[in-house]
Amino acid sequence: MVWVIVILALMNIATVATVIFNRNKAKNEVTAAAAGRPEAPVLAARYSGRYFRDQLGFNDEQMSQFAGFNPAFRKNVRNINKELDLLRDRMLSEMASKECDSVKLGLLSDSIGYMHANLKKVTYKYYLDIKNICNQQQQEKLKELFSGMFASDFRKGGHGRGGQQGGQQGRQQGRKFSN
Repeated sequence: MVWVIVILALMNIATVATVIFNRNKAKNEVTAAAAGRPEAPVLAARYSGRYFRDQLGFNDEQMSQFAGFNPAFRKNVRNINKELDLLRDRMLSEMASKECDSVKLGLLSDSIGYMHANLKKVTYKYYLDIKNICNQQQQEKLKELFSGMFASDFRKGGHGRGGQQGGQQGRQQGRKFSN
């Protein structure tokens, strides 16, 4: 019985250490990206007017309409991401506490899922707003631009069910659904 307790304690310590290590690794990657990695400006500019003007060939009228809804979208996304960060921090703190409360962790997980769903809703509304100001050719290009974004959701979870092969299937399915 003592050995079982020791093994379970070691597994818990290893799990918490892994979570903390991966979280710190992710923060370091974000810091490195902000400090000069080439993909950081690309990601930051992905929803800018210049990006859509260049990629879709927006004219002045389209840019004017775009400017009417883009700031609200960016503000909503920023607020949702801040809330997600806070919830993740609270969840990590709870997991790392000595007297971890699984009910509280369940509620935090549900809250994270709810906020993520809100993010997807804000994103699809943004897509539809952009689509409404596009001509047919621009709509096809818009679909391509967003398909890469939605396919990345499958890549992030690629090591879940089915391991790496499942991730590849998810990417293929993501492309099918987004095309």
